[in-house]
Amino acid sequence: MGFQENLGKRENLAEREKPESAEKPGRAEKAKSEVGAKPNGRGRSARAARAALSKQEILGKPIRELGLKVEGSPLERLVNQLYRELAAKGLHKFRPAVYLTDEWGCPSGEPVIGIPFYLANPDLASLEKEMNDLEDRREIMMYLRHEAGHAFNYAYKLYRQPEWKQLFGPFRRPYREMYRPVPFSRNYVRHLAGWYAQKHPDEDFAETFSVWLTPRSNWRKRYRGWGAMEKLRYMERIARDLGNVDPVRRRGAPDITVDEMEATVGEFYRQSVAEETPIVDLALDTDLVDIFNVSKRKKTARPADVFVRAHRKEVTDKIAYWTGLQRPLVKKLMEAIEKRIGELGLRADPRREPEHLAEITAYATALAMNFITRGKFVQT
Repeated sequence: MGFQENLGKRENLAEREKPESAEKPGRAEKAKSEVGAKPNGRGRSARAARAALSKQEILGKPIRELGLKVEGSPLERLVNQLYRELAAKGLHKFRPAVYLTDEWGCPSGEPVIGIPFYLANPDLASLEKEMNDLEDRREIMMYLRHEAGHAFNYAYKLYRQPEWKQLFGPFRRPYREMYRPVPFSRNYVRHLAGWYAQKHPDEDFAETFSVWLTPRSNWRKRYRGWGAMEKLRYMERIARDLGNVDPVRRRGAPDITVDEMEATVGEFYRQSVAEETPIVDLALDTDLVDIFNVSKRKKTARPADVFVRAHRKEVTDKIAYWTGLQRPLVKKLMEAIEKRIGELGLRADPRREPEHLAEITAYATALAMNFITRGKFVQT
């Protein structure tokens, strides 16, 4: 991201699935599943104790002392995939450096890509999944392509060119975290959630670059007749022109690197929680009872909060994508709904699960649109 914003990823940092390299449970994940369970023999109890100790050791360790590197980590092959995609598109001189830091980002004007440190270690990735939402392989590649778009813009200083300004707008336009997109506008490509290309001209270019770079995106067919097509054709043309040209700015300066992060892992997550946007009491009881109007005597019914939790990530992702509300807010909204459902002891009928899912998604979407248009989830 340009201007060092975080794509809403420090809410969470997009309940996301694990990357392929972290599919096997790490120490923190084992601690979560084993500690507090009834011992099943001496060996299992010992394993649980070791897992808990490992998790506490991780939480108490300064991040800079973890020895994290991209090289040799699960990220290395994904970064190499990005480089292969750049080469396949004819960009033979552009290879943005990557570094580990606290969140996704590309410092403004610097052709380097910052990647969250927890993605470099399976144990940290497991901890991130417990605390927030974890990117899967597909999402990591989406973010890498997006940040590479910023880095390409900065490496060749395209934002200074009159044609760039005409297509995307003024690079120095004020940057606002809260923005009001025009849903379904065909003047912008669709890549990251929340109509993200509409946030700022710099983001518009990065998103256009991402769509152009993505293998099998079929952008010529998908965006035929759209205003965004002119931007994609510009990207195609500029890539041909610059494919064998050395960048104007070959190296960039990162902001904070993982070797400079003095906070412990535990302090990092406590700070993240403290910075989250609070969700006020929503007074949703009547609505939620109507949605999950299932008798508690029904033997096949299961707790409705468990049902919502199982679908929370996909519902959160889709609401953020289609409404444009920042994902951290949508996630907090869904967590508040889930918590209240549990407090009310509501039940879900397995035979009516498609109905429950459709209704809770539509309901949360209506609340999200309220927030976008009026600044509140519920009007009082």
